[in-house]
Amino acid sequence: MISIGANGFQYFVNYIVAILVAIALALALRLPLLPENPIRFSWTKSALFPTPVFAIGILAIFYSLNVFWIYDGIVIAILTGIFSALFVKYLFDYIFPSPQGGAE
Repeated sequence: MISIGANGFQYFVNYIVAILVAIALALALRLPLLPENPIRFSWTKSALFPTPVFAIGILAIFYSLNVFWIYDGIVIAILTGIFSALFVKYLFDYIFPSPQGGAE
């Protein structure tokens, strides 16, 4: 189903929900909270990066296509957070391999 839309506050709430669900599930899947030191040159995945970035990116794609589904998009925000945490945990290294010579 496609809804007419949501207001700006609902967008903000949905993005926050997607971020919190993604981080919580990533921590439950035992991803580290922060990448290893030095953070600037680390290629390890963590709960704070890139998990919420994928969540808000995929959610933004849904909203740009004007797809909100039910409850003004809150269900899509939850599903997006779950999908992004599972993606980073299990599929991230296959789609985005670490650079040559980089530590894993």
